[in-house]
This record gives sequence, structure tokens and C-alpha cells, in this order.
Amino acid sequence: MAGLKISTTIISIALLLSCSISKALDLPWQVFRNNSAVMLIIDPNSGQITAANNAATEFYGYAESELLTLRIQDINQFTAEQVAIERKNAVAEGRNYFIFRHQLADQSIRTVSVHSVPFRDKNNEIQLFSIVHDISEQRFLQQSLWHYQANLEQQVALQTQEIKQVNQSQTLLFSVAIVVLCAATLVLGVFLMRLRRAKKRSESQGARLSAIFDAIGDYLIFTNDNGNILSANSRVSDDFTFTQGALNESITQLFSGIGCLPDAPYANRECQVKVKGQFRSFNVTKNDVRDGKNQRLGFIYVLQDITVRLENEREQRLASTVFSTTSEGVLVSDKDNKIQMVNRAFSQITGYRQEEVLGESPALFNSGRHGPTFFSQLYSDLHEHGHWEGEIWNRRKSGEVYPSWLQVSAVFDDEQNIEMYVALFNDITSRKNHEQMMWQQANFDTLTGLANRLHFHEQFDHTLERAKTHASRLAICFIDLDRFKAVNDTLGHHIGDLLLIEAAQRLKECTRSSDIVARLGGDEFALLLPDIDTISDIEKIANKVLQQLSAPFELEGHETFVSGSMGITFFPDDGNDRKALLRNADSAMYKAKEHGRNCYQFYTAAMHEHAQARRQLEGALHKALSNQEFSIFYQPIISVDGQHIGSEALLRWHNKELGSVPPDKFIPICEELGLIITIGEWVLYQACSQAKAWCDRIQQSFFVTVNVSSIQFQRADMAQVIGRVLQETGLASHCLTIEITETVLADNSQNILHQLKTLRAMGVELAIDDFGTGYSSLSYLKRFPLSKLKIDRAFIRDLPDDLEDRALVKAIISMAGNLNLTVVAEGVETQPQLDFLRTLQCDYSQGYLHSKPIPALEFEDWLTEHVVESP
Repeated sequence: MAGLKISTTIISIALLLSCSISKALDLPWQVFRNNSAVMLIIDPNSGQITAANNAATEFYGYAESELLTLRIQDINQFTAEQVAIERKNAVAEGRNYFIFRHQLADQSIRTVSVHSVPFRDKNNEIQLFSIVHDISEQRFLQQSLWHYQANLEQQVALQTQEIKQVNQSQTLLFSVAIVVLCAATLVLGVFLMRLRRAKKRSESQGARLSAIFDAIGDYLIFTNDNGNILSANSRVSDDFTFTQGALNESITQLFSGIGCLPDAPYANRECQVKVKGQFRSFNVTKNDVRDGKNQRLGFIYVLQDITVRLENEREQRLASTVFSTTSEGVLVSDKDNKIQMVNRAFSQITGYRQEEVLGESPALFNSGRHGPTFFSQLYSDLHEHGHWEGEIWNRRKSGEVYPSWLQVSAVFDDEQNIEMYVALFNDITSRKNHEQMMWQQANFDTLTGLANRLHFHEQFDHTLERAKTHASRLAICFIDLDRFKAVNDTLGHHIGDLLLIEAAQRLKECTRSSDIVARLGGDEFALLLPDIDTISDIEKIANKVLQQLSAPFELEGHETFVSGSMGITFFPDDGNDRKALLRNADSAMYKAKEHGRNCYQFYTAAMHEHAQARRQLEGALHKALSNQEFSIFYQPIISVDGQHIGSEALLRWHNKELGSVPPDKFIPICEELGLIITIGEWVLYQACSQAKAWCDRIQQSFFVTVNVSSIQFQRADMAQVIGRVLQETGLASHCLTIEITETVLADNSQNILHQLKTLRAMGVELAIDDFGTGYSSLSYLKRFPLSKLKIDRAFIRDLPDDLEDRALVKAIISMAGNLNLTVVAEGVETQPQLDFLRTLQCDYSQGYLHSKPIPALEFEDWLTEHVVESP
């Protein structure tokens, strides 16, 4: 009987612990309806019975419709106070079921055990699923067996005593006693059979209870009144190498660190237990185990490991403390980005109270400085990486816009869907102001506000790298104020400072926004002028600066006059690094002082003279076309068999003051100034018109070759221009060859490629000039729609004697033949050269052997001598 009570207590604790984890049940209706166990579904809020199976109606004796009108309180005979006591006892004893007294329809009372589990029905409402076991007979049988056995043993003892006393004298009584004993034995046999069946049921139930007992994760130990261990679950055996040999030993030896073990029964005492060499926190509960007569059988100890729970609670307290006390603003929003929680620092930074922002979107703080692209990228990073960090401008409740450093993290659920967002931010206004002030002090002159020497050098390096990358020019100017020392000495340093401030302002007014003006120290200033294309551009700025500096300065009633000496140097003309260029500019400035001050000088005298000549050349070029100073010379291009003749149109310029200017001097300037667009179109008209006239006179075909620069292709649609020229002059498209250099092809522009393809589609021939001098000519032959190839004169000059040139020219002609390209050899000056080219089957030759470039009238005479005019 004691073992049965112990097992009942243990299973009670086990089932109670297992009930602490609620699950949603999905029970098929037929299984519920026809199950032999008594099953009820109860509304936990009202106690109303909402469903009952057939076994329940049979057990309680009510019809199903009548049973569904009752509440569980109508059946349970325990008062509310008794129910509360029973629940408390269940918790203390570790049971997951309750023992109640239920009244049936016939008014009889049954003792039952009730197992209940919460679940959600199809309406997502919480219901209580209860299984009811009738344990009245079991309890009555156990009590009857123990009572009868005790009486039987007492009766046998008395009879035995009497038999011993009257053994010899009362034989009759002895016989009667034997009869009584046999009858008692028969009755006892009947009861023993019933007890055996009960024992089997008890053993079966005990096995199930033992399995549950061992499956519980907490430590469960049963002891006698003296604290000696009678049994323990497998968790104790696993962690303490507990064996059956440890039974009957004191529990204080197993848990030597727990001082409260001998105390009277208690609940929920926190203790430290050393488990596997490590101290862990446990919640210890000690309860009495009593039999049906309320006699104590021993104690049941439950040790629940709460180390993780305590750590989690500590972390939660720490997180809560950090959340409320941190100086950073914290905002927590749900997956729909609706604000759920903010901390105190948030309100201090933004000015919004918590109740004002709950349920709102963080867009409430949008400053308007960031566009949709910024926030789209922010949320894209959050979804992809789970984190974003950066500077953002927000708006306070007062409307003030302020900078903040924001860190946003996405919190994902088990299915990797965003569950919430956590944002931390702080106001960095003071930090940015401090950084700006420090940067300003470190990079700018405190007096004039101009860049100081350090910042000037940094900007110089950046600008120089950009100029190298884009192949652009860069001008550097050093300026020294003349007579500044005299102003300082006569009027004082205060007036001198005012003069420097005013001079700095005038220098800024003379320059562009892209230029950098710096004060290097004292009265020395520097200008950094990127993208200076022409000498005239820098001269305009220099003259304006000198004019401004020579104007009188009004300084607190003092009219002061100074001037400036300026030195100018250029990248890449005068150097490729900062030190060299600054040194050259400084040298040029001192040369300006030597030339009488209030002037500017370029780095060298030769450069200065060249600049003056360049300025004169640029000025003359602007007027050359309107003054009809340009003319076109023609140089013959003759096929090897002499049957086909053409010419190359070459631009020439003769100025009254400058004389004849070579093309390599003025054509690059035309390209820099953009004059090549107008001049090039004029050349096309003249050459095509003249070629049309010659085509009409001679009996054989004639073509003209015109050079077109890369600037023309970049700034104008040459396919459209050439088409218009051909239409207006009447020249057939196949009679025109456009000669381009590798510079045009190196641009690798789709626009230029489209123009070239359009020209070829029109029938215009395309020739690449100076072939073999570039590094990627072969790739151009494949990529661009060329029809002619001109061998550079450098490969023709030493023919036929130079073996390398012979091999190169032979290879070029062979390759061109395989690519169906017409070959023109430039610079043919001797008959042996021409003879060698004929052996290689070169298509055309051009050079002084045939004729030098000559004016149109002279070329017409030459043409008359070499072809027969049409009748």
C-alpha cells in the first residue's frame, strides 16, 4: 500500500509538470465521441460544459442535452476554496491532475481524477479538454484490503494463542478453530486473488508512472522520515552517478551544499547545487507523502534547475535598464513599421512623448532631405543583410532638422520573416559642428577664409590627378602683393590685415567657382585653375586679377594702393608633379617682380614668348576664314597601273603678318578653339566642288580625299554634314574618301561608330591615315568599317634597302589584301620605292615622286598632262 501511495504521488507531480506546457489539440470527433474514457470540453472562463462524449453521459447518468446545460461547478462537490486548496496541493505534490468529488444524476458521489489540457478550437477560442477517471472503487478496495489483512492477522494470532493454552484439554475447540481458520483461509484466498489482480493493475500503472517519473527533466527524490533515499528518477542517476547502492543513504550526502534539506516541508527555495563540477541554481520543493490514514510515509523532493531562467531574467533586467537609461534613442517598430516602444532618450532627442508616437510610422520624423531612393536602399539592405547604419537627417517635434547617426536592425522569426525593427540613434549635431570647426581651422586661413597651404596642397594633388586622368591642362598662379610691407609699416598691422581680407575677396571675384584660391602665408596668394584650354583664358584671368589688385583700397579712411606680381606655370607643359609646378610658379612670380611688378610672367621667357605668339596666332585664326586666308592644295594619288587618279585635299593658311603657317601649327589650335568645325566644313565644300568639276572633265574615275578630325566627329554629326555637302555639290559618294586618324577610332564611341557606318552605307570611302604608328591599329581594322589603309611615310622612307621596312610593308599589304582593303603608300619619293611597291601589288602611291601638294590651278594642269579630256 505504501508503494502505491508513493507512485501515486510521483505520477501526480509528473503529470502536473507536463501540464505546464499547453498545446493546441486537434482531436477527431469520432474518436472523442466513442472513446471509452469520460471526456468533457469546458469553457475555462464560465465552467460551462460545451461538449461530452458517450462515456460521459453514461457515467454521469444525464442525457447529453441535459449535461450540456450544466457547469462543471454543478457537478463538482468541492467549494471554490476546496478547489483552490486542491490546485495548490497538486502544485506542491507535482501532479498534473486534480482529485475532486463529482455528484452523478442519481445523487451518488464519486471520487474522480481530472486531467485537463487547454487548446484552441476552430474559432481560435481557448477551451479546456478534460479526461475524468473514476477512482472510487480503487480507493475503497485499497483501504478494505489493508483493513481486512490487519484484522485477519490479529485473529490468527489470537487463535494460535488460545490453541497453545488449551491444546490438550480443548480438542473440540481446536477443531472448531481449524474449521474457522480454513474458512478464513478460503476468504483470504478470495481476497488475495482480487489483490493479485489489483497488484497487476498497480504494476502496470506503476510501470507507466515510472516511465513518466524518469522522463521528467527535474530532479525527483523520495526519502523516508529520516531523509534516507528510497528512490530517485533517472535525471539524478545521470548527473550524480546515482546507483541503487546509494539507496537508504542520506539525501544530504548526495546534495551536500543544500542546508535546507532537513527542514520542515517547504516550497520554492532557491539553492546552489554543484552539478558535474559546476554550481547551478535550483528551485527546491519538499512535500510530505502520506497514506490514506494521513500517516506520513516520507518526503518527496523536487529540484528544478532555474539557472537559465535566472540568467534570462538577469539579462532582461539588464536590457530593461540599458533601454531606459541609455543616452541613445531607441525605437522599436513592428513588421509593418508601426512604432511599438521608445525609450526616454528618444523623447529627449526628438521632443515627442511615447504616447504621441505609438502606432505611428518613423516617416513622422522625415526631414525631407532624403529622397525615395535613399530609403529604398535602406530597407533593401535591411531585408538582405538585416542591418543598416549611416548618417541621416531627422526632424524634431519643434520642426528643427538635425543630423543623427542611425543603426537599424531587423529581427527575424524562425521562418526568416521580419518580425520587428530596432533602431538606435543619437544626435550628432554638436559632433558635426565640432568636426566642421576643426576642419575649417585645419584647412582655411583664419584671417581671409581662403584655403591655407595644407588644404591648397591637398586640392592641388586631387586636381592634378584628375587632370592626368582626363588629359586636361592645369594652370597654377602665385601672386605677391607689391608694397604690402610699406602698408604694414606705415599704417599698422590692423590695416594690413584689412588689406589682406579685401585682396582675398577680390581674388575670389576674379576666379570661377571651380578654381581654388589660397593664402600661402603673409601676402602670398595662389590660384589653382583647372581645365584651362588656351593661353588666352589664363591671360584674361591674370589681367583681371592685376586690374583688381591695382584698384585703390579703402581701409577705415585710409586710401591705399598696392599691386600684384604674378607667376604662371602649366601642367603638363612645365612639370608633372606638385613640387615642380609650385617651384616653377614661384620662380615665374619673382621674374614678374624683376620686370617692374604689377605684371605676370610665365615660367620661362621662351614660354612667355610662345604664349604671346600663340595669342597672336589664335587671334588671327578667328579672322582667317572671313578674310579668305585659307586655300586648298592637292597632292595626286595614283594607282600602280596608272589607270586611276585621285588627290588629297590639304588645307593651307597664309596670313599677311604671320606668313605661311604650317598645318601642324594651326590645325591643333583650331581643334582646341573649336574652329575646326566651321573650317572643316568649308574644306569639304571646296574639295567636293573641285572634285566634281574634275570628274566631269576627265574620262576616267577620279576621287578626292579629305581629312576629318576627331573633334568634328565628337561635336557634329559628320554623316549628316557630308551627306549635305555631297547633295549640294553633286559629287558621287564613291568619289569622296574621308581620311581619319587613329585618334578618331581610339575614342571608341558608339556615336562615332554609328557615323562611320552611316558614311559607308552612303558609299563614302573611309581611310585610316598613318597606319602602323598606333598601338591598336589591327583592332581598328576589325571593329570599324574601313575601306582604305594608308601606310605611313616612316615605313616607305628607307625602302627598298631596309629589310625590316620591306618585311613590314609586305606584311601590311598582304594583310590589307586579305581584308579587302585598298592600300595607299604615302611619302613615295623615288622610283625604286615605287618599283618595290608595284612588286608587292600596292594599290596606290602618293608622294613627291608624282607631285608635291599644289594649288588647284596647278593641279588642273598636272591633271591635263596625265589624263585625256572628254570630248
